[in-house]
Amino acid sequence: MTEHFAYDASLDPPAPVVPVRISGPVGDDAVMLPMLVDTGADCTLVPAPIVRQLGLPQIDVIGVTGVGGARKRATVHAASVELGGLRVLARIVAFADEAILGRDILNQIVVTLDGPGLAMAVAGRSRTRRRRRNPVPR
Repeated sequence: MTEHFAYDASLDPPAPVVPVRISGPVGDDAVMLPMLVDTGADCTLVPAPIVRQLGLPQIDVIGVTGVGGARKRATVHAASVELGGLRVLARIVAFADEAILGRDILNQIVVTLDGPGLAMAVAGRSRTRRRRRNPVPR
């Protein structure tokens, strides 16, 4: 199944923002959260107040480096993340008021960004896995 989303035109420039359901690894409490799709982000960030509200279990502490190079410590939590027919148990990072969908989740679905059309499509996992090519001949 493929879901289509319009870019958020209130951002300058417009950007892909999608609704993501965040919940605990067990339990019914959940939040629908608009998240910026960021193919340059290694991990998924969820606002710390939402992590506290849902009582997500902490599983780690890591250093997070932002675009400006500033490094901060942040807690990592277990959560269920749902988007485009995909539901995965994921490691999310509690970080200020940021809601960013990173490659840790994006790499598990098929994402098509149509910049000129200001639209994005999300589909479930690809049925076939492509073999990685070695860019350097041996």
